[in-house]
Amino acid sequence: MALSDEARARLAPQAAEIIGRYPKPRSALLPLLHLVQSEEGYVSEAGIQFCADAVGITPAQVTGVVTFYTQYKQHP
Repeated sequence: MALSDEARARLAPQAAEIIGRYPKPRSALLPLLHLVQSEEGYVSEAGIQFCADAVGITPAQVTGVVTFYTQYKQHP
């Protein structure tokens, strides 16, 4: 399931608000991923692309953060 244009438009203001709370946009990455997950039920490639666009980094960097966070949650 891809993130629809309607979902992107609905999430954009919330994403801007989340990013505004942090001194560095990259710091907002995990809350943004949770926002996308609440919309889709999981984080898809489209959700990763949305987060990358919002923060201004590449999707590969977002995927790296997701992978690290997932592994850390399993083995703190």
